[in-house]
Amino acid sequence: MDSTGGTSLDHQGLEVIAPEECWQLLADSPVGRVAFNEAGEPMVLPVNHAVVGHRVVFRTLRGSLLHEALMAEPVAFQVDSFDVIERTGWSVLVRGVADLAEDPEELEKLELHPWADSVEREDWVQIRAEEISGRRIIPPGT
Repeated sequence: MDSTGGTSLDHQGLEVIAPEECWQLLADSPVGRVAFNEAGEPMVLPVNHAVVGHRVVFRTLRGSLLHEALMAEPVAFQVDSFDVIERTGWSVLVRGVADLAEDPEELEKLELHPWADSVEREDWVQIRAEEISGRRIIPPGT
């Protein structure tokens, strides 16, 4: 990694975002995408989520594709933001293992409800982060 003016850059010239800022960006983004293996094929689905410690949590329907595919399996979770006109943006990636949350009563206090709410999603899934990383596009001329 190169370093310019206190900013760490990766081999593509993208700013490396520190883990603490990655967690903040993740917490501030209401919707992310969970990527997992479904019957041997890659699957990516959007979910609204919250951050609790170093876990990403969200609700799902028992028996659903997402619920069944995630249990104790490696997953990835990604959030991003971009400005098309300014050609700037950032992306945060979490890798870890998903399983049912151990403290659903505590998570109920989050008042996190799925945006697609036509069906009650009674189970909480947690992704226990094993790795978090982020990159930011540096605006030209900075």
